[in-house]
Amino acid sequence: MPLRRTKRRPVDEIIVVVTDGGFARLYRVESLDDARPAARLVERALVQHPDVGARSSTGQPHSETNTNREAGPVHPMGAQRERHRVEHERRFARDIARTAAAVTKDWARGTVVLVAEPGMLGLLREPLRAALGRAVLLKELAKDYGGLSSSELLDRLSKNGIITFAAAR
Repeated sequence: MPLRRTKRRPVDEIIVVVTDGGFARLYRVESLDDARPAARLVERALVQHPDVGARSSTGQPHSETNTNREAGPVHPMGAQRERHRVEHERRFARDIARTAAAVTKDWARGTVVLVAEPGMLGLLREPLRAALGRAVLLKELAKDYGGLSSSELLDRLSKNGIITFAAAR
């Protein structure tokens, strides 16, 4: 008996963007043509935060603490560091939005599911909405699922009702 090849077809154009602050992965939801409804996530793009793995001029990781006992209390430099960190996060959010826009540019309709921890979700929301076309729906989930495998992520999204296999077919 010949083997039956399983065809994969896209599911009403759904992209899942999941980020943990250091990396963002963009997955496409694909349906499997089987007797039972099933889907899988296929990674389409990876965006890396420019500061991931950044080192100081000494080769040591950047430190936020003052280790010099003679320096006294920490001076206002901490506030400047925080503004600098937030600006880097905004740039990372814009990079993610540009990548999602490139993936969805030819869509007649579809959904982008944004999954990020609440702080990053706040930074990503506006740039992503501005970058996506009008026919693309944006769904959000404030969870830190960046460390999950694609199958675990799909399982969590289906349990939360974000992606339903019945609608995907």
